[in-house]
Amino acid sequence: MIVLDAVAQERLLGRPVRAVLTEKDRQTFAGQRLLVTGAGGSVGSELARQLAACGPASLTLFDHAEYNLFRVERELREDFPDVTIVAVLGDVSRRADIRAACRTARPHAVYHAAAYKHVPIAERSIVSATRANVLGTVETVAAAREVGARFLLISSDKAAEPRSVMGATKRLAELVALSQASGTFRPIAVRFGNILGSSGSVVEIMLRCVQHGQPVPVTNPDATRFFMTAQEAVSLVLKADLIGRGGEVFWLDMGAPLRIGDLAERLIDLATAPDAPRVDVTIIGLRAGEKMREELTTQGLELRQTSHARIWSARQREVSRHVVAHALRELRRASASGDALTALDAITLAVADFEPSDAAVAAARASALVSLAPAAVARPVLRAPKVTPHGRLSAN
Repeated sequence: MIVLDAVAQERLLGRPVRAVLTEKDRQTFAGQRLLVTGAGGSVGSELARQLAACGPASLTLFDHAEYNLFRVERELREDFPDVTIVAVLGDVSRRADIRAACRTARPHAVYHAAAYKHVPIAERSIVSATRANVLGTVETVAAAREVGARFLLISSDKAAEPRSVMGATKRLAELVALSQASGTFRPIAVRFGNILGSSGSVVEIMLRCVQHGQPVPVTNPDATRFFMTAQEAVSLVLKADLIGRGGEVFWLDMGAPLRIGDLAERLIDLATAPDAPRVDVTIIGLRAGEKMREELTTQGLELRQTSHARIWSARQREVSRHVVAHALRELRRASASGDALTALDAITLAVADFEPSDAAVAAARASALVSLAPAAVARPVLRAPKVTPHGRLSAN
């Protein structure tokens, strides 16, 4: 993740940076046992930093990337020597890994930030994306529920009317988590857009080009995206944890969406040395799965303000648990066999407004050919199962 100072952040965003977590809020987390998945990532590591600053009884860092886990563990041990830090190397999609971590830590809250987030890569790696983003959420929410922990899913604006595999898997992860809500278990999901300067982000790519004197690639200068700093996003995520009652999708007020063309020009201005020539901008076009404009909620749904001015909620359309359960069975089968076509079909079953890109379909078919599964190549795309008046699934 790129480290940008406050002045640089505000120049790129075109607005003031505002963190919202108060001292009273921090005291609420003090003395709690907390667990963060994906703790080595951009959002997960910032979650770990802010939670460690609250003085928890223990903080468990869970990640499958050894170096990232080592780095954040070392940082937190140095900065917060009085906090018990436990690093666990594991995979959220492996039931034994995440359940062992939760049973050992007995956390009061689990913050699930582990996910694959890069849109173009997920379009080509459908099985891996569904295994991490969906099945990883299935196992993590089950592990949290087993030990009676609060559960908070870090979601994405790309889950609204998804046009990418990444967005559709995050929407299905929301459905999986929220379907487990009960009187004693309170899962919530929080959606926000892009983290300014996160690993592999557009800002990182643009900055590297300026530093090397290369043209800055822009998909479409009029495309808009929501941006927020990691500090802002995480402070609002923790605030949402405090006000959530369970079964809700929250979205964070990230300010006005930012034109990608404006972001590129601001970054070039900021990063170009006084005596260096200004680099050009090159238009590369939207990539598979990308939209011109991102939304944080499905169009037409009414947003309701919460007790905090920058946190909103919206009841998403109900999706039958039968449909979700059927999709998960298909996903497990696809994950075990590496069947990308079945995985893509299963996502489409549960996420009704998902329209797979031509690139995703082509990647799934190519994967089927490589795995020598001619029957899968010829198989038609599944339709959502019909529910009879008796609540049973009927064949399509």
